[in-house]
Amino acid sequence: MRAVVINGPKRVAIEEFPDVSPAPGQVSIRVLATGICGTDVEIFDGTMPYFTSGMAHYPVVPGHEWVGEVLACGDGVEGFAAGDRVVGECSVGCMHCAVCLSGRYHQCPNRTETGILGRRGGFAERIEFPALFLHRISKSVPLQAAALIEPAAVAFNGVRLAAVSPRDDVAIFGDGPIGLLLLMMARAFGARRVSVVGATPHRLALAERLGADAAIDVADGRVAERLAEIGDGRRPGVVIEATGNPAAVNAAIAAIAPGGRLILQGLFAGRKADGIDLDRIVTSDIEIRGALGSPGIWPDVIALVETGRVDPGALVTERLKLSEFERGIGLVTSRSAVKVVVEPAL
Repeated sequence: MRAVVINGPKRVAIEEFPDVSPAPGQVSIRVLATGICGTDVEIFDGTMPYFTSGMAHYPVVPGHEWVGEVLACGDGVEGFAAGDRVVGECSVGCMHCAVCLSGRYHQCPNRTETGILGRRGGFAERIEFPALFLHRISKSVPLQAAALIEPAAVAFNGVRLAAVSPRDDVAIFGDGPIGLLLLMMARAFGARRVSVVGATPHRLALAERLGADAAIDVADGRVAERLAEIGDGRRPGVVIEATGNPAAVNAAIAAIAPGGRLILQGLFAGRKADGIDLDRIVTSDIEIRGALGSPGIWPDVIALVETGRVDPGALVTERLKLSEFERGIGLVTSRSAVKVVVEPAL
């Protein structure tokens, strides 16, 4: 089978791998579609923190946003059969250590991460995957939407940890795919108002089409004031930062209401935030927490997509062949595409 291999920063090839029978507990899957994520761009560029720190190593078959069809099951696998349409989680814990048993398997010290850390990813014609981290999804869901269950789950996790409710005005900093998925999820959680703050006009226009009450360009220079105006004089009680830009953290702290909840979901590639108003955090009782991954929530996210309450496929602007992976990286880097999906059968 063919797969994309990143052999080092900006060194990509299509390579052949032998087809193998699934090991016990594993499932062999034909990949149908895989989304290109900002993490894939960082792996390609050589800036992804796991690789710069030596935690992960090249070569790697990337791709952690994928959907496929079961070909065969290894010994001991129950609940899956050939022909099932499936999606797989990014973080695969050992499920034996205290961290995994606490439910935080995405923090397991012995974990692998699909297409990132010690496990081949979905930019391939086939993938072998542990059944324990595999989920069925209805064939009624379009492939492009099904391929984006993983980033949709990341967005769900951020909104869940923010405890968004119909009482909340929510501001999302970031008009990339995660920011737009956060918009969808905040709507699904019943948020009273949802605003998106970004810097790309065509993505802000998409945010409005997807139901944002306001789409604010950072070039306006009055983000906090505009958010207060939208909230009839009150700033948003929930702010979710999804840009990975340290300056956006400072802007989020300035924009949030007293007693508000700030969720940090962007990855900053080692960059530090300077000039944070620590006094405002204390005197305004602002809660801050990080949100990584999507542990324990995949069935809920799949149900939202299967019932049509959330449609990740609305973000897909480009469909490419496996051999066009590097072109897809360029489309994501230039921000000319919103979401790129690679389909090996094209």
